[in-house]
Amino acid sequence: MVSIQARVCIRRLYHPGVPSTRLATKCCQGTQDFKGASFWNVRSFHVGKESLEDESKDNTTLVHFRESKTPHPLLAKPHQQGNAELSISLNHIWSEEEIQERLDNLYQHRPKSLTDKIMHRIMWSLYRSFNWVTGFKPVNTPVRAVEWRLIVLESFAGVPGFMAAMFRHFRCLRTLQRDHGWIHTLLEEAENERMHLLICMKMFKAGFVTRCLVIGAQVLMTPFLAAIYVVNPGAVHRFVGYLEETACLTYANIIHQVQTKGTPLNEAWAHLRAPGIAKAYWKLSEDAMWIDALKCMFADESNHRDVNHTFATMNSDDPNPFVSKHRKDAAVAWRLDSQGLSADVGCHKTLEVKKKE
Repeated sequence: MVSIQARVCIRRLYHPGVPSTRLATKCCQGTQDFKGASFWNVRSFHVGKESLEDESKDNTTLVHFRESKTPHPLLAKPHQQGNAELSISLNHIWSEEEIQERLDNLYQHRPKSLTDKIMHRIMWSLYRSFNWVTGFKPVNTPVRAVEWRLIVLESFAGVPGFMAAMFRHFRCLRTLQRDHGWIHTLLEEAENERMHLLICMKMFKAGFVTRCLVIGAQVLMTPFLAAIYVVNPGAVHRFVGYLEETACLTYANIIHQVQTKGTPLNEAWAHLRAPGIAKAYWKLSEDAMWIDALKCMFADESNHRDVNHTFATMNSDDPNPFVSKHRKDAAVAWRLDSQGLSADVGCHKTLEVKKKE
């Protein structure tokens, strides 16, 4: 029979504020009928009031994993313990060299087929109309005009990728066939554009007119693109490729104006820090600026341009050539997290630098 003192000892083992090992030792010293003492393998040493007080001051006191806010080590690796509020797919981590190379080469596809020419004409007509509505101009652009443009652009740019992924998903279910890897790339594109919008919303707010433009763009263009995708998916991908070309021109112009002294954008944005969500998304350094986030957004748009122009030339049952790229991007992002490194956009602490050192 276990004495009352031993039972109290067992209950006190789960007291969150007192070390369980020393309580068990003290209780075992006070009774002879606690037969399980040898099983617990508890070292016998005197525990007095002073030692308990010292233990309560010890920073190494263990906390039960259910009461700890730190993820359990068996459930997640250190590089997988990210921000729970930022549950997103891993994006390509851009380097300064990659961004500069794309800024120096603003590729534009030349329309060849009749479908290409129609999509090109529609897109550039919308581009010029959009410039007039938002008041965007290539020189000394008003800050408010750029804010309108970025919010409307990113809110609409996230539509085609998600819509195409939805159609391909239903097609797979309807035909009982594989997707060949397209859906993931299309969803990644849609989420990337949505992240651009969230990052912009951290920097400036959307007014009533801007919200009306966002709703109007989605209401008018979504049924139009959906109807075309049912008939000719390649035409929609070509349209999105042209859309991303105009987005690249817009971001390249904005970056140039922010870096040019005396412009309204330079005075308003040159000193701004990048928001935390942008630093987490592109693995930027803690001292990253808003211009660094704009460069990453430009690079993302150039990637969407290339992806959609590639999809426009492929058959619907061709395998996705970008699957291996997604895996490589995920590996790079995990390595950066696990080693505590960041991209070299605004910082020189990169994987490449660490290897050389």
